[in-house]
Amino acid sequence: MNCHRTHLKVGVFICILTLLGTVSASAQSARARGMGGAFLGVSDDETATFYNPAGLSQIQGREASLQSKVNERDIYNWDSLAFTGHIYEDNPKDVFSITDYLEHNVLEEPIARRPKYSYGCAYTQDYRSTALGRMVGGEFLGIQRETDNLLLAFGTRFPIARRMLAREQLYGGIKIQSANVDRKIATLGTHAKRETQTLGLGLMYHYNDRITGGLTVDNVLQRVRGTGSQRDGVTLNLGAALRLTKGVLLSADATNVTNAPRSSQQQWRMGIEKKFIENDFTLRMGSWNGTLTLGFGMHLIPTIRFDYAFYNGDIVKEHHLGAHVTFD
Repeated sequence: MNCHRTHLKVGVFICILTLLGTVSASAQSARARGMGGAFLGVSDDETATFYNPAGLSQIQGREASLQSKVNERDIYNWDSLAFTGHIYEDNPKDVFSITDYLEHNVLEEPIARRPKYSYGCAYTQDYRSTALGRMVGGEFLGIQRETDNLLLAFGTRFPIARRMLAREQLYGGIKIQSANVDRKIATLGTHAKRETQTLGLGLMYHYNDRITGGLTVDNVLQRVRGTGSQRDGVTLNLGAALRLTKGVLLSADATNVTNAPRSSQQQWRMGIEKKFIENDFTLRMGSWNGTLTLGFGMHLIPTIRFDYAFYNGDIVKEHHLGAHVTFD
């Protein structure tokens, strides 16, 4: 009888762990966290690798960042490293165009030349101890989880029939993710391991200089091994960004809008970013599914930016720091 109950407990815990495994670590930035995580329609830095790979081709130059959760790391530890670069056209066409002439000689801010192809990579480590499980309670009690997450992404810009001085742009991208999750049930002394490889797609549409829309589809293709080998659901995520003025950006996201089973929790995110002092200092605020987020960014020198974000969680108040470097 006791043996039967023990097997039943193990089975229940494995089912719980299987569900928990659908929420993976993610290569997020302190900047995005300060904006409530609403970044699908923005994705204009190296963390587009995670949020929306289509955004990689709107980035100018190569960028890298190191992100870290800095408080209570003994119970909850999170670190991420991301990088993005471009492959430019070797021989751009040297053809006279009235549109190009006006952009470079009349407009104050001409359209920047875009790369042909862009790429990004990110690596994330996420550790959550049994102490955190005791704080959260419920089904998390006695569970320790370690996650290693590797992301590779590629993006490009699609040609659109251009009208005179039109600012419309369409970008597309793919995201390949490999995650290893190791969970330990302290009370039973057992391990549950799960390995996943997934493919996701992304689109980003610039209607003009002020309005941008983003769309991603996760888990289009998936391979799962280990505990809980059942595939996760295909999720649809939508985002939009509105630049009210040159220094004010509003963003809003809806993740897993179809409420797909065995996938990440449905979330609603909103954020605002305001730049000051010739864009050298930035304030941010947002709502992550109803939880307040705050943050700021500051350029130490033109190519290095420091970011901070605060997440007002019910159990753990998270403080994140990020260092962002632009190479060219």
